[in-house]
Amino acid sequence: MIMQTVKLSVKNGAARAELERLIPGTPGYVIETDDNAPCDLLFFEITDVNVEKQFDFARQALSSRMAGQIFLVSKVTDPAILIQALKVGAKEFFALPLKGEEVTNALLAFQAAKASVENRPAAEPAKEGTIIYVLGSKGGVGTTTIAVNLAVNLAGADSGKTASLIDMNLLFGEIPIFLGVKSPLFDWAEIARNVSRLDRTFLMGTLHKHPSGLYVLPSPASIFETISSGPDIITKLLRLMKTMFDYVVIDGGEDMGDMSKALLAISDMVLVVTLLNLPCLINVKRLLDTFERLGYPNDQKVSIVANRVHRKSGGVSIDEAEKAIKKPVFWTVPNDYTNTMEAINMGKTLHEIAPGSAIDKKISGLARTFYAEHFTEHSTERKKKGIFGVFS
Repeated sequence: MIMQTVKLSVKNGAARAELERLIPGTPGYVIETDDNAPCDLLFFEITDVNVEKQFDFARQALSSRMAGQIFLVSKVTDPAILIQALKVGAKEFFALPLKGEEVTNALLAFQAAKASVENRPAAEPAKEGTIIYVLGSKGGVGTTTIAVNLAVNLAGADSGKTASLIDMNLLFGEIPIFLGVKSPLFDWAEIARNVSRLDRTFLMGTLHKHPSGLYVLPSPASIFETISSGPDIITKLLRLMKTMFDYVVIDGGEDMGDMSKALLAISDMVLVVTLLNLPCLINVKRLLDTFERLGYPNDQKVSIVANRVHRKSGGVSIDEAEKAIKKPVFWTVPNDYTNTMEAINMGKTLHEIAPGSAIDKKISGLARTFYAEHFTEHSTERKKKGIFGVFS
C-alpha cells in the first residue's frame, strides 16, 4: 500500500491531538514532520484573525504543489468562510470541535479517490472543439442574447454535443442574469488567480452547469479583477476548454482591446452582431478593416449576424447593408422585443419563453449551422433560402 503523507498546520491543541491520533490509526496514512517536504494532504486551521492571509497561504500551498490537497478546520463557520474554502479548492471543511468519524471517513474517501485516479484507464482522446466568438458591432445590439441562446442550443439534446459559455464582457457581464444563475461561486478571475492549478478537474469544479446542459463561466464582478487577468491566461483557459467541449461560445461584448485581439486569434469562428442601421454598419466596416490590418481572423472565419430584423422597417435593407460592408449577411434574427425582454427579466432562454416562435427557430437554425455536418460548408442563409427566406 502506498502511504499518503499528511501535514498538520493546526494550532488548536485539542484538534491537533485528535488528528495525531486519527491519522496514524487510519490505514495508509503517515504524518509528515519535515517542514520542507511536500505532502499529499494538508490539514490547515483557519482562525478569525487575518482570514484573507490564511486563505492566501492555503492557495499558495496548492499552487506550489507543496500540498496535493487541503482539508480545512475552523471554529468559524460563517457562510463567507465556507465559500472562501470552496474557492481555495479545499475538499473538506471540518468545524471545531472535530468529530472523529467524519475525519476518518474523509481520509478513507480521499484515499479511495486517489486510488481511483491512479487505476483509471487511459483517458479518451481530447476533443478538438470549435471556439465561437460573438462580438457586438456596438453596445446594445443584442450580443449577449445571441451568445446565450446560441450556446444553449448547441448544448441541447438535438446536437448530441457538449457546449460551454464564457462571459468575456469585461465591464458589464450579464450572462448569470440571462440564465437565472444567482450568485455564482466562481468566475474566470478565480481561475486566473489559480492558473498553476488549471486542469480539467479544477476547471470542471468552477463551471456552473445550467439545466440545459450548458456549462457557464461568468466574468468577474469587479473590473479590477479583469485588469489583472492577462490575455495569456485567458488563452490558456480557452485552449483547455477547447479540448473538453465540442463548442466554446464567447460573449465578447463590444470590446476591441488586447483581450479581444487574443480572443480573435484563438477563435475558429467570429460572429459579428449588428443592427441594420447606419451607426452599426459603419462599426462593422471598421471591424472588418481592423481584422484585415491585424491579419486575423481570416475573412472566411468572420460571419455577420443581423439582429432585430423586420420585413417592414424603414431602415437599411439587407442588400444595402451588404453593399455598405462589402460582405454577405450570414444570418438574420427577427425582432421580438416582447419575448426577448421577458426571457431576460425572468432569467430564462428564448426557447423556454417562446418555443417554436420565429426568433427561437432562427437561433436554433443558427446553432445547426455549427453542427459537424454543416460546419465545413458555412454558406450564407440567403444562398440557401433566397432573398425572402432570411425573414421567415
